[in-house]
Amino acid sequence: MDWKDVGFSGNYIGLGNYITLFTKDVTFKTTLLNTLKLSAIFVGVTIPLGLMLAILLDFKIVAKKFFRLIFLLPLSFSFVASASMWVWMFSPQVGVINSLLKLVGLQSYTQPWITSSMQSLFCIAIVYIWQFSGFSTLVYYAGISGVPDDIREAARIDGANKFQEYSKIVIPMQKPATLTVLVILLMYSLKVFDLVYLLTGGGPGRSSEVLSTLMYEVTFNRNLFGQGAAIGIVMFVISMIIILPFFIRKRASYYE
Repeated sequence: MDWKDVGFSGNYIGLGNYITLFTKDVTFKTTLLNTLKLSAIFVGVTIPLGLMLAILLDFKIVAKKFFRLIFLLPLSFSFVASASMWVWMFSPQVGVINSLLKLVGLQSYTQPWITSSMQSLFCIAIVYIWQFSGFSTLVYYAGISGVPDDIREAARIDGANKFQEYSKIVIPMQKPATLTVLVILLMYSLKVFDLVYLLTGGGPGRSSEVLSTLMYEVTFNRNLFGQGAAIGIVMFVISMIIILPFFIRKRASYYE
């Protein structure tokens, strides 16, 4: 339906909204690419980072509880609080990052960060990685803690060092944890809205616009409810295309 206002009247246009999105709307193609880029960076970094932090927590280190708290602390932050903090840190004039670079004599490396069309999407990815690395760490730490001690002890008796113990036994046994983290992060990354809207609003220009912010703009700012719904359906289909193979594989392995 081609709805342009709140009400029950509308013109049936079939697949017209989808045809417009994929053939005429350059903005949609840009935001789709931005969404996929953000998802790739976010998921591709958060998973190995969480695994490394979980392995670090598995070692008998001093102040283990303190480090566990530090790793998990970002999870407790609201998106508004996180966005406010990172907007200040990324500020080109008074931000912490540029101030530290100037302090150590690296003034030539200062950047405009979220105000740059080249770097804004990367900056958003950094914030999401920081926010969700604790979740990834928590899942992996639970998985590593669940590895039976007798298996690890048997490996040590057979002469395995720490590297071999983790690379040959502990990490390969984290496939269920990896699948859990991967599915959840992928699902979330394809519908990110909060931090994108709060940090950059999709700008500068359309450099950090993603599908969810475009859907919001099209639906509520332009009152093109039909196109907004079409974008939502596209997001759902992309999510299913990416996620379903994992569930099918998991179901198949369950019956093997």
